[in-house]
Amino acid sequence: MKVENYKFEIKNLKYLESLSEETNCFSAVLYVNGKKVADCGNSGHGGLTDVNFFPQYWEMKKEIEDFLTTQPKIKYENFEFDRTIEFIVDELVEKLLNAKVCQKLLKKTDKYLIFRNLQGTYYQIGWKKYRVDELFKKQSGRDMLQKTIANHVAKGNILINKNIPSELLP
Repeated sequence: MKVENYKFEIKNLKYLESLSEETNCFSAVLYVNGKKVADCGNSGHGGLTDVNFFPQYWEMKKEIEDFLTTQPKIKYENFEFDRTIEFIVDELVEKLLNAKVCQKLLKKTDKYLIFRNLQGTYYQIGWKKYRVDELFKKQSGRDMLQKTIANHVAKGNILINKNIPSELLP
């Protein structure tokens, strides 16, 4: 994630879904502009994310914090949040976790239509007798896919499949 002159990255992410209650339970390393600057983590019980800068980067931490106070607030529904290092780490972790979920789901797209709803939850639609990739072969199957996709997209859901011919998409 780039914020003006700062490029933030998370590496070595270790996620423990079983311990994630109110927040994601994880440990990771924060890199800023290619430098390994901090260890990060969250216990998964709803508390804040800890970002512990290494001593040689304490000055950089102060510089980044000062810079982030000049950035626009983040608006979410009726709330506004300050952009903080902790918020950036949480965003990066969330993106990495979502990317992993997407990769897993994309492996299923030959059998199912995969959608993400407005709340960010994924769901799949399949047919007992047919795989999605088999439905492409018959016009009746193509019509059924096109209608199903159009109905779900019209409700605001996002189709995740990358294997659907463009003529079947709304």
